[in-house]
Amino acid sequence: MGGTGKTPHVEYLVNLLQYRYKTAVLSRGYGRKSKGFFFANSQSTAQNIGDEPLLLYQKNAGIAVAVCENRVEGLQKISEKIPDIDVVVLDDAYQYLKVKYGLSILLTDYYWAYPRDYVFPAGKLREGRSAAKDADIIIVTKSPKVIPGLDEQLFLKKLKPLPHQKVYFSYIEESPLQPLTTAAQAIDTKTIRSVISVSGIANPYLFLDYINHKYGEKEHLTFSDHHVFKKSDIEKIIASYDRIIMRNRAILTTEKDAIRLKYSEFWQLIAHLPVFAIPIKVKFHEKYRTTFDNQIIECVSESKK
Repeated sequence: MGGTGKTPHVEYLVNLLQYRYKTAVLSRGYGRKSKGFFFANSQSTAQNIGDEPLLLYQKNAGIAVAVCENRVEGLQKISEKIPDIDVVVLDDAYQYLKVKYGLSILLTDYYWAYPRDYVFPAGKLREGRSAAKDADIIIVTKSPKVIPGLDEQLFLKKLKPLPHQKVYFSYIEESPLQPLTTAAQAIDTKTIRSVISVSGIANPYLFLDYINHKYGEKEHLTFSDHHVFKKSDIEKIIASYDRIIMRNRAILTTEKDAIRLKYSEFWQLIAHLPVFAIPIKVKFHEKYRTTFDNQIIECVSESKK
C-alpha cells in the first residue's frame, strides 16, 4: 500500500538509463486533482500531476515525466509525442495487468517484507503473497548500510525467490539539508540543534530515525501519506516551532512533503521560518550494484534489437 521506496528507485533507474537511452517516466499521479494525460512542465504543481511525479521532474532535468491513470493510454501518448523513446519506467504499476512489461520489479521493505505481511486491511499488501512470482527482480529496500552475511542469507530463505528471479539489496542515503526558505539559507546547518520534523509519507521510520540520531531536542509531526496540508496543519507546525526555546532551531521535512508544502496555498504562512528538506537517494550494496545495473541495461538493449 506504499512506503517501500518506489519513487527513489524510479529515480535511480532514470539516472542509470537517461545517458544511454531516450527515457521517460509514467505515473498515475496519485493524489492529483486532475484526470487524464499530462506531461510535467515548469508550470506543474502537486495538485495537477501529484507530488511524486513533480519531485521526479524537478530532480531530473531533461527527462519526460508523464501522468495518466490509464497506463495503456499514457504509453500511447508518450510514443506519439516522443517517437524516438527507448524506454519508459512505470512508477507503481505492478498490479496493472493491461501492460506487458519488459521487466517487472517488486520492492519489499527490509523491516517489513511481504512474506510476513497480509492483504489489506489486515496488512499492507494489495494482493496475495503468491503474486510475487510475477517479478523478474526483487529489491529489498531500506536495508542497513552494512548487512551481516548471516542476516542476508536468512532473509533470502524467507523470500524463497524462484529460479528466474534476481534479488538485490538497496539502502537509503541522506544528502545535506536543502534550504526551502530565505531564512533557511541564512543558517549554517551544522549549528542546528533543535528541530520540528514534518512527514506525510507511508513509512516515515527512516526519516524519524535520522532525526532522532542527529538532533537533540525534537518534536515529530506525522500526517498520512500524500497528505494535503491545510491551514490548521501549517499553524500547528508554527506553534510547535515557537515552543522551542533554543536559538539553533529549524523545521525539517522529507522531499515529498516539501513538494506539497511549497505548493500549498498556505505556504506563505511558514515561508519566513527556516524550513529544510532532507534529500535522499538509493544506493545498492557494492556486491549487487554492478550486477543490477547490467541487468537493467541489458534488458533495455535486448528489447531494442
